[in-house]
Order: sequence, then C-alpha cells, then structure tokens
Amino acid sequence: NNTSSVSQIINVNDTVAPVAPEAPASITATCHGDVPPMISLTATDNCSGAITAQGIDTTVAGSCPNSFTVTRTWTFTDACNNTSSVSQTISVGDTLAPVVPEAPTTLNVTCADEVPATISLTATDNCSGAITAQGIDTTVAGSCPNSFIVTRTWTFTDACNNTSSVSQIINVNDTVAPVAPEAPA
Repeated sequence: NNTSSVSQIINVNDTVAPVAPEAPASITATCHGDVPPMISLTATDNCSGAITAQGIDTTVAGSCPNSFTVTRTWTFTDACNNTSSVSQTISVGDTLAPVVPEAPTTLNVTCADEVPATISLTATDNCSGAITAQGIDTTVAGSCPNSFIVTRTWTFTDACNNTSSVSQIINVNDTVAPVAPEAPA
C-alpha cells in the first residue's frame, strides 16, 4: 500500500475581452427624423461565444432642435466582466432653408386703396414641414400720394433659423386724369 502522488494546478482566468464587430459607419443627417433606428450588434468571446448588445445613445445638443450629435455605443461584456465596445457618430445639422412657394404676380394699380390686403403664404421645410408666414410691406414713396411702390415680402424661418423669402411688387401709379363734369350748356 505504498503510494505517491503529484498534483498539477491549472488556473483558468479569462482575461480576454470579447472581439467587437466593426461599428456602423458615421452618418451625417439633416433632420432628427433621419437618425437611423437602433440596432443590435454581436461580438465573439473566447469563452462565452456570441454576445449581443443593444446600443446606447448619448446626445450632445446643438444650437437648435435639428442640430445635435449622437454617439451610439455598443458595449460587450463577457462572464468575467471583460468588456469591449464600438461607437458610431451621428451628426445632425439642418442647413437647408425652407422651399418657398411661388410669389404672387406683380400688380399695377392706380390708387392706394386698390392695394390688396396682405395674405399668408406657406413654404415647405425638410424638417419642420409646413411653415406659414404673413407678408410684410415695405413702401418706397413716389412723387404724389398715389405714386409709390410696395414690396411685399414673406420670410420663412425654420427651427434652425434657416430662412428663405419671396416678394411681390405692387406698383401704385395714378395715371388717370380726373373726369371733368359736363360743361354747362
């Protein structure tokens, strides 16, 4: 019953982080609605196999609602708390002005009271949708009270202060002579 023995100690210590996939490419967008939806990514770990993670967004505000930066980060953690991560940058900046409607046609009238009342016009913006503006008149005087030029301008401004405008010219020029009464007989 003589015995002898030897022992070997095997230390298992996972110190290798998961191998993260390539991050999605950086994106530049013009509107909040152009930010792509969140997706899951899958890393490979030497011990745990596939590890799937959902991204987490961190947003840094810009100067307006459609100007900001999103850093979308996916972090992969294995059973031994080894981690790796990848990030995608999404830059959003609205630099497009609203698309204006066609301006009303130039008008030529003979009296000040023939100048029509101002109306509202609506432009279309890539991020804000419909933007309605009221016309604003600027008048340049002429040689008499019924001789002047009105420039009626509609200015459309979106949430990021991109502006566009359209104008109508109204020429007022009294060229009609007074109607004389009939001469006495």
